[in-house]
Amino acid sequence: MRLLKLAAALAAFALLAGCTAFSAVPPAKKQEIGGIFRAEPSRLWSAMKSGDTQSWTINGFSLEAITFITKVEDGEAIAPKIQGEDAPTFQKGMNATDVVDLYEALLSARGYSQVAVRGLRPHAISGAEAFRFDYDGFNRNGLAKRGMVIGLIDEKKGLNLVVYEAAAEHYYDASRAAAEQVFDSLEKI
Repeated sequence: MRLLKLAAALAAFALLAGCTAFSAVPPAKKQEIGGIFRAEPSRLWSAMKSGDTQSWTINGFSLEAITFITKVEDGEAIAPKIQGEDAPTFQKGMNATDVVDLYEALLSARGYSQVAVRGLRPHAISGAEAFRFDYDGFNRNGLAKRGMVIGLIDEKKGLNLVVYEAAAEHYYDASRAAAEQVFDSLEKI
């Protein structure tokens, strides 16, 4: 019986692993992301890809990650829905301020508390108008998190976000320079 349970658990793990691809993101090599961006990291990252979403990490996804959310169309949720979650959706015609509110609503839907968004400002990617903002909050487990987000609204390719989020204590500052370098290398395809 125990052997049967072990075999079932291994089969379930194999099925889950088949849905997500893990790979290395080598330094100094341009990476194409979601048909929207190109980025060139200055150091080695590990990547996890699932559908149109891609995340990179140095120390582990729960400690810090850069997540690329691409091609969110009118009426779509900006992140995959979690069971029972009322996920906020992108609406055509939204501006940067609306997207900041949308992202804050996503964090709240994911169980974040005491979310503080600040510093909405213009940003450019390959000459295209984009925007940037920062946030702080506590995830559902009470861990303090900090993040910075770059957003690009493209009339044909929808909403596109690049999010760096890390544990506020140690990891945010420890990996921030590497994340900023990725942000600085972003090109619009």
